[in-house]
Amino acid sequence: MRLALLPTLLLALSCSSESLTPESDELEGGTGGSPSAGGGPGGTAAGGGAPSASEGGAASEQVLARVFGEESDAPLTVTTLFQPGSKLSATALAFDPLREGELWVVLRQFPTDAPCTEDVSTGCRALPGRIALITGATGGSPTTVVKDDGNAWHFMRRPTAIAFGDNGNLSTCSEYRTGNYDDDPVDYMGPTLWSSDPTIFGVEPQPDQNGTHLDMLHNTPFGMGIAHERDNVYWLFNGQLGSLDRYDFHEPHVIGGEDHSDGEMARYVEGELLRVPELPSHLVLDKQNRRLYAVDSGHERVVRLDIDSGVENGEVPTYDPIVRHARMDGATLEEVVAPGTLQRPSGIALGGGVVFVSDNATNRIYAFDTSGNLLRAAEVDLPEQSLGGITLGPDGRLYLADLKNGASYRLNGAQ
Repeated sequence: MRLALLPTLLLALSCSSESLTPESDELEGGTGGSPSAGGGPGGTAAGGGAPSASEGGAASEQVLARVFGEESDAPLTVTTLFQPGSKLSATALAFDPLREGELWVVLRQFPTDAPCTEDVSTGCRALPGRIALITGATGGSPTTVVKDDGNAWHFMRRPTAIAFGDNGNLSTCSEYRTGNYDDDPVDYMGPTLWSSDPTIFGVEPQPDQNGTHLDMLHNTPFGMGIAHERDNVYWLFNGQLGSLDRYDFHEPHVIGGEDHSDGEMARYVEGELLRVPELPSHLVLDKQNRRLYAVDSGHERVVRLDIDSGVENGEVPTYDPIVRHARMDGATLEEVVAPGTLQRPSGIALGGGVVFVSDNATNRIYAFDTSGNLLRAAEVDLPEQSLGGITLGPDGRLYLADLKNGASYRLNGAQ
């Protein structure tokens, strides 16, 4: 078993680095307007309930109206919920389905050329990710606490995406080749399982705990997107191999432990997707119809996987002592949005029969039906190449992560 390395130098530096603020720091969320946070159709998106694409008609019109507002050619404005005090990138965001109005925003530092090796560790400090935990995100006075895991250097290294289960757990993935030093030749990275319990996540680890994670598996380098299926089962966009990987953590180990032996993973449609470095390619699962929607950023499209298709055909290599690591052949992958409309797609959300996609190149939000027909589109009034992850909130509004400055927003519909 390969153990996660925790460099002592990083621990010494993390207390004084502005971008590694202790988890007790509280930041007031700013406001950029005063939109209503009242009712409307419930949001369904990655990390925010059980998305379904089976609705349409009136339900779709309600969702579109709630997100975009009136028909208008003017760019849509945003309400700022959180702005970090240092230079960070917000890659993804998701609502905790068990805590009303609680929005988790995934933050990471920008890449550096400095090495993170056993001999030269100056680049190690740029690798740990963080979570901005916003309470009251659907209201007018959000507040934020920024939390760090005790070994985010391994378990939340340059994170790209987040997805919540319905059992109090969540998972993140990371855009990196390894969770150890860069000169370690083994590709050793994958999803991490966490608890959303505030008494567990991001608290000071006990002496015998390796961070506060619940589990981790290591077969998906350059994880670009993640979606929850059921229990502790999650799907990942494998940026190294261009595949969709399914993980089942089964029972988590003890907090900060290392027993991965009951884990399973299966690899689908290897080579069919293409990563764009530094641009998350998000996923969302239609749980009712059992279809996984994936933003295929490198091919400028959106695809959909039938998660019940495919047959097992041998094994894929693994460094984890897990019970199953299968290759799945013959799975059905179909193109929903063909190349030609999107330039640098990144975020995706699903609700009421509408597929929302953010385009980082144009700062536009697109809305398609599940056949790929364009329903509406609108520019967002932000600097170019700001848009990353998106999610539909429980209030039916769309929430945005800013890749350029680490902020998170609520989209204001046109009046």
